Amino acid sequence: MAVLFCGSIKAQHSTLRFTDQAINLSQKSVLVVPFENKMYLSDINKALAEHNNLSSDQIIARFTAAIDQSIYYAFQEKCKVSSFYGIKDSTVVEDLSYVYDNLDLEYELVSNTEDKSKAEQLKAKLKKKEDNTYQKGQINNGQVITTRDIRERYIKTIIKDQQMLDSMHFKFDNDYFLFVNQLDIKNDYSDMIAVQQGSFDRIIHLHYTLYSKDGNILTTGISKTSFSNRENDINKIITNNFPILAQYIFEDLFPPIEEKSDSKIKLKNPWK
Repeated sequence: MAVLFCGSIKAQHSTLRFTDQAINLSQKSVLVVPFENKMYLSDINKALAEHNNLSSDQIIARFTAAIDQSIYYAFQEKCKVSSFYGIKDSTVVEDLSYVYDNLDLEYELVSNTEDKSKAEQLKAKLKKKEDNTYQKGQINNGQVITTRDIRERYIKTIIKDQQMLDSMHFKFDNDYFLFVNQLDIKNDYSDMIAVQQGSFDRIIHLHYTLYSKDGNILTTGISKTSFSNRENDINKIITNNFPILAQYIFEDLFPPIEEKSDSKIKLKNPWK
């Protein structure tokens, strides 16, 4: 499936649902929870840092804010979006730490879920397989260090304490929690001719999980798009790709009946 936005860009999207019911967020409130810094994986961080004169922490901050903004613009006409970025409150860092302390991140291999019935998927989500244990990343001397796994997987949020959701719901009055679990950018070396010519793609994966306020996991997804390996301008990477990632999340969470024939969003560019 192709999406036209500032040129022709390939985009993909895949989801793993944990409910048979339609997910309808219309006129509901959604709290977006950003990913932790250690959940940013990148093959191109050195190139981005050198080209944009940014540190690793600054790159992560730019991407995190851009995801938050893109989701807001994609969702704002259908529902109320709450964000940690708009809070003028000194406790926001403590709130985020509290959220992170009360959740785990696990993954489901895509190959393990493609052929499962919905009943099997529901059973599988409750059973953590030993060889699927996900090792979180860490930051060492300012560098993001992560454990690599080439198998495609859904990174999903697992809530450890319902009290955390209750506390955030009390503060934000939200109906749903949209957890942004991981952002990774990888070089695509699958096309050897393109690699030899030095014109291969880079693929962005954005992992997310939607929870209801009562603690039910509704869906986990991967939003994907690609761009040229020759592009290192962080502003252009954000402007040309992050609205697409947000749009694919939007299309997953809103029933098709509510979508207009032209589902492309109009980008307001706050990053110039």
